[in-house]
Amino acid sequence: MDHPPRYGRPPRGEAGRALAAIVIMIVGVLIGAAVTVVTVLGPAPEPEPSPAPRNSQWSETEVRQAAQLALDTYAGEAYGDFWDLWSTRAQALIRREDYVRLFRLCPPTARDTRFTIAAVTITGEGATVQATRSGAPESFDFLFEDGSWRYTPPPEQQREYRTRTADQIAQEGQTAGTCGSTAPTFPTSSG
Repeated sequence: MDHPPRYGRPPRGEAGRALAAIVIMIVGVLIGAAVTVVTVLGPAPEPEPSPAPRNSQWSETEVRQAAQLALDTYAGEAYGDFWDLWSTRAQALIRREDYVRLFRLCPPTARDTRFTIAAVTITGEGATVQATRSGAPESFDFLFEDGSWRYTPPPEQQREYRTRTADQIAQEGQTAGTCGSTAPTFPTSSG
């Protein structure tokens, strides 16, 4: 036979233990909720930016060597070989054959004059090389790509390669008188 439920006050100490258990459960739930909110809604810790891997190719000496090779190749009028030393993004601006044709149609006025590198500044994956040729200082940009320093044409030249053909660029150079002496003349069309 079942005993009827007891009415009245619980025996001494049971109420205190029950109340303590409830308080501990409530505190545990609140701590769990706080941890969950901080984890889900709190900002993720920013990873420390890792510096670009530095090796011997990131030294000023390596940049100077790569720049000297590129500039000597250009000065030696090996324009296809010079184009081969460009960054991938720069090569997408103009085809190698068109770049070589551009210089057949409109060679530079200063020819076979070597560049002398005066300064190198490395910034992240890029480098700026200051060089002189016939006394005129010029800036050249290089990008570290696929394990080597690659030339990147200046923005105005990139824009020109994107918006005009090699023939148009050469014709504009001839008209402006900025081409060297061995450039052929373009036929003029009679209107």
